[in-house]
Amino acid sequence: MIKPFLLVILILLYILYGYAIDIRSVAFSYVEDDFYNTFVNKFNKYSLENNLNITLILNLFTPSNISANTVDYGDMLETVLKRKNRKFDIYFFEYMYNNRYGPYLLDLKEYLPKKHIDLYSKGFVPKISTFNNKLVSLPIKVDYSILYSNTKLLDKYNKPVPETWDELIDTSKYIMEKEKENDSELISFNGLFDDSEIGTCSLFEYIYSFRDSNDSSFPSFNNETVVNAIKYLKDMKVKIASNEQFQKDSLFTLGKLNDGKALFIKYWNITPNPVYKKSIIPGIKKGISGSTIGGESIGIGSDIGDKKINASIKILEYITSKEFRKNFTLETREYSTIPSLYDDDDICEVVDCEFMKSIQFVPRKFPPEYSYDEYSRKFRSYIYKFLYGDTPIREALNEFDYLNKFYSITISDTVGKYYAFILLFIVAIMIGSLVLPLKSDFRKYYRILYPDFWIFSIFGTFLMLGSCHVGFGSVTVIKCHLRILFFSFGVSFNIVPYICMLSKSIYLKSKLWEKIKRNSYFILACVLLIDNLLYLLILMNPFTISKKMTKSGRNYEICRVMGGINALIFYIIMIFESLIVITTLYLAYIKRNDEHLKNDLRFLIISLYTTLLSIILIILMDIVNINDYVTKFILFEVFYTVLSTSNHFIFFVIRPIWLYNKKVDEDHEYMKAFRTSAVVVLNSSNQKTNSRASNSQYVKSSIIKNQSHTNIII
Repeated sequence: MIKPFLLVILILLYILYGYAIDIRSVAFSYVEDDFYNTFVNKFNKYSLENNLNITLILNLFTPSNISANTVDYGDMLETVLKRKNRKFDIYFFEYMYNNRYGPYLLDLKEYLPKKHIDLYSKGFVPKISTFNNKLVSLPIKVDYSILYSNTKLLDKYNKPVPETWDELIDTSKYIMEKEKENDSELISFNGLFDDSEIGTCSLFEYIYSFRDSNDSSFPSFNNETVVNAIKYLKDMKVKIASNEQFQKDSLFTLGKLNDGKALFIKYWNITPNPVYKKSIIPGIKKGISGSTIGGESIGIGSDIGDKKINASIKILEYITSKEFRKNFTLETREYSTIPSLYDDDDICEVVDCEFMKSIQFVPRKFPPEYSYDEYSRKFRSYIYKFLYGDTPIREALNEFDYLNKFYSITISDTVGKYYAFILLFIVAIMIGSLVLPLKSDFRKYYRILYPDFWIFSIFGTFLMLGSCHVGFGSVTVIKCHLRILFFSFGVSFNIVPYICMLSKSIYLKSKLWEKIKRNSYFILACVLLIDNLLYLLILMNPFTISKKMTKSGRNYEICRVMGGINALIFYIIMIFESLIVITTLYLAYIKRNDEHLKNDLRFLIISLYTTLLSIILIILMDIVNINDYVTKFILFEVFYTVLSTSNHFIFFVIRPIWLYNKKVDEDHEYMKAFRTSAVVVLNSSNQKTNSRASNSQYVKSSIIKNQSHTNIII
């Protein structure tokens, strides 16, 4: 009886706890606080009470176990997410890194109920939680900046809390003048425009406070609004503060919030000295303000498996639920991440709902292609060149505006004009050179190839030149595909006719080889078939446009294949075209001692080596990291131009002119080359008499065919 009873107990325990799931979360905090632990403890209690069999585990990083900044924590998170090693399931991070982690996070819209998502559909949340139209995170903590006004001094001089920057300046000038003999440690306004992330926050909210109306969006950085705002800021600094005062950091500000030795202070929402009264940050006119959003978001890794995804969704849904957020706000007085809660009577009994509703949030805006930390540093450094230096404001803003633009070479640019002129000059010479075969003195030097093969080769040359033309202007997916199309088919059309020509003068004891020699089009058709198949594989997974961010700020776009297989196909195309050139070189090497073809082979080998070198350099250019878009344009265009034109100029133009000057009888030498090949065929045959007669007949017919070939005039 005991054994069955124990068995039943074990089965029940397995049912209750055997399916328990541990969900690992990760967060960073500067202090060992209870913020994240509150979430963990509350959920684990909720899970136990509702038999969810889910346990939330927190991995908290602090300055004691990781470098004392969020940059190192951010790098660590990105490394973990990219490796997809499932070390963590839930990620807590500062919202401005949403774009950085977005590609690796779950789209919550596919898992959360619509009613739940609608709680966060208004206000600032969509601006800080979406990536490529996917909801990849939800906020769990919101920080905001406010103005602290010294009511003791304002009451003393009968001055109100300022609502505009003009009022703040006038009040500061008046009171500081009155108090300069009483308190030497008193400051007017801290500014908090230091060289840290807080400086970036101060600039964003200050610029936002200069917009025309509440409905106006954040202005572009080359907008007149921004110019006027930054000029006004420098004027404010001169009137009521100094460079040193505006550049003081958070520790200085916290000291002033503690000792009450400031008239006005701008900082995050905290509990200050009772002498200060909180209000929204002033604006250029009444009713206009700005407050940078700070805080934390929560996201779920997209590659953790269905079982853990479902468990993680339950955790996220609980932590971001209306009931949980309401209780959390009532307990902590923290800003509610659900804006509609400020219409709740229970909340408004303990929180100034009207004040909370009056805060005008502004997210830190930056291009998703940039590393946020690098962008933030450059943003404030360029503006500080004017604010604390002598750089003209428009010059400083133009330098910063470079960060938001992507550059390319156009025909209107100086470099573009020069290269377009050179390209047109080259094309004109190439077109003009087509008259050479029509001249009686040069006609015989072009009989080395069939007329249709010359047409194929010249067509390939102009196809490759098309690769040079698509380099102008903005990068598009169509241009990316055209460059590959022009390159692959251009090389094939241009070089394969020489393989056909060389194969006819080479003897091999193979019936297949003899058939190939007699069917030159078969070689070209096979090569073009392979080109088509490879190009179709590229089309199945089209190119994408990749943003190249540079330290100089002159960003540009490049073609990029997505995925390892697509990249492999791209390099297979490059290698295949290289093999065509190498094969031609090998055939030329076999015939290097041919007395009658040496003149032609000398020029052909030079042109083939030039072509092969150009292809290698183009491949290296695709691999090497080049930060200057002008340099990249010039190098690519030069290599493609050399690739496109080298064979035409060396073999089609220079060769016949050189042979003409040397007075070489090309008809005579060419015929000797093919007669020699025929004799080799005859002498190497070891067949019966009737077979020899048959071979002799074949040789004669071959010679007649070659003779008729040499009489064809282009």
